[in-house]
Amino acid sequence: MNFDMSVIEIILFSLIAFLGSFVLTPIAKKISQKLNLIDIPDKRKVHNGSVPRGGGLAIYVSFILAVLVIGNFDKEILGFLISSFIIVTLGLFDDKFGLRATHKFLVQSLAAIVAIYFGIQINMDLFLVGHLAKYSVLSLPLTFFWIVGVTNAINIIDGLDGLAAGVSTIAAFAVATVAFLSGSETVGLLALVLGFSALGFLPHNFKSRIFMGDSGSLFLGFSLATLSIIGSLKLAAAFSLIVPFTILLIPIFDTLFAIIRRIIRRKSIFEGDKRHFHHRLLDLGFSPLQAVMFIYLFSIIFSGLAIYSSQVRNRTGYVVFAASLSLIFVLTSIVVYLHQKKTNNV
Repeated sequence: MNFDMSVIEIILFSLIAFLGSFVLTPIAKKISQKLNLIDIPDKRKVHNGSVPRGGGLAIYVSFILAVLVIGNFDKEILGFLISSFIIVTLGLFDDKFGLRATHKFLVQSLAAIVAIYFGIQINMDLFLVGHLAKYSVLSLPLTFFWIVGVTNAINIIDGLDGLAAGVSTIAAFAVATVAFLSGSETVGLLALVLGFSALGFLPHNFKSRIFMGDSGSLFLGFSLATLSIIGSLKLAAAFSLIVPFTILLIPIFDTLFAIIRRIIRRKSIFEGDKRHFHHRLLDLGFSPLQAVMFIYLFSIIFSGLAIYSSQVRNRTGYVVFAASLSLIFVLTSIVVYLHQKKTNNV
C-alpha cells in the first residue's frame, strides 16, 4: 500500500483537492437549486431562509479528482472508494427526499459491510492475545459500529456554519499525520486530500451561502471512520483504537450523550433535538462563530494529544488518553450544567 512520494507531489494532490472544492462549490450551489436540494428552516435549525445543500457534491468530486490523479491503490482503498460512493448516493437521496432514519441506517450498514468485506476492519489480534484471542471475532461488529457511529457523529454536529467541515478538516489532518508517521503513506495522502477537500468548501459555508448537506457530512464521517482504521493498523496494541477515538472525541461524545439523553427521555435515538453541544453553547450566549471556534480549539487539542499518543505507544499514551476522556467529560458536564441552570432560571 505504501509508495514513495515527493513533497511536491503531496502539495500538488492537496492543491487539486482544495482548489477543486473551492471552485466547484459555487457550481454545486447552482446544481442544488436546479435539483431543489434546499435546506428549509425548522425548529431544530438555527439558520434563516432556505439554503442550497449540495456542497457535499463539491467535496466528494474534488476528492475523487485528486484520487484519480494519485492512482495505484490496493484492495482496502478500493473498498473504501466503493463504499464511500454508496454513502454519498445515500446522502444525495436524503437531501432530496428526506429519508427515514431506519432507511438511512440500512444503507449505512450496507456501506460498512462492503468496507469490511474489502478488508477494512479493526485488528483486535493486536491486543487480544493468549486466552483472549478467541474474542478477536469481536473485530467485525466493533468495526461495523465504529464506521456507522462515526459516520453519524459527523452528521449530527453539522448544525452550524463551518462546524462539521472544520472539525472534519482538523480530524483528517490528524489522521493524515498519524498515518504518515506510522508509515501508511497512501492513507496519509488520502486523509490529507480529504481534509483539503473539506477546507476548500469551508469559506463558502461560513456565510450560509451553501450547506454540505448529508451527502457531505455522511461522506466526511464515513471517510474519517474508514481511513482512521486503515491508517492506525500499524500502531502498537490498543493504540489502533485509542488514537482515532481521541481524534474524534468531540463528535463521538456528543453522539453518545444524545443517545443516552434520548433513552432516558424514552424517545427514539434517531429523533433530533436542539440539545447538542453546539446548541447548548448558543443558548449560553455564544455567537455561532464563537461556538464553532470553541469546538475547533478543543478538536485541535484532542488531535494533538492523539498524535502524541500514537508516537509514545506506552503507559504515557494511556495516561494521555485517560486525560483526554476526563477533559471531554468535564467540559461536557460544565456546559450541560450551565445550560440546565440557565434553562431553569428562565
